[in-house]
Parts: sequence; structure tokens; C-alpha cells
Amino acid sequence: MIEIEFVRDDLESEKEKNLEVEEGTTIEYLLEEEGIEAQEVLVAKNGTIISGKHELEDGDSLTVMDVIAGG
Repeated sequence: MIEIEFVRDDLESEKEKNLEVEEGTTIEYLLEEEGIEAQEVLVAKNGTIISGKHELEDGDSLTVMDVIAGG
């Protein structure tokens, strides 16, 4: 089981979620399944930013947060 905290401006309800995923599931796949555009967020695992290719392991704690850009 992994724990996910969503820190996103567009959320009105669910901000935390526990999911069961198969070991080896990638961040890219997880985001796609959750309907989240990968280019719109950063994902941190146990406090460290990770790439979409990263494979999840049981007990991981993820934070999914909006990318903030400006000029």
C-alpha cells in the first residue's frame, strides 16, 4: 500500500488517498490511472522529487503537487 497526499489548487475534495498498487508500478502509470497530466505536477517520494519512470514499492509515501511556472 502507498500513501498519496495531493497538494493541488484544483482539488475540492479528496486530498489524501491510500492505494494498493502492484510492485513495479511507475509514477507515469499511477498518474495516468488517476487522470492527472504528468506535465502539470511534481511527485515526491518520501520527500525527494522523483521521475515518472520511478517504480513504486510497498510503504512509499508520495506527495503530488502542482508545478508553478511564471515569468
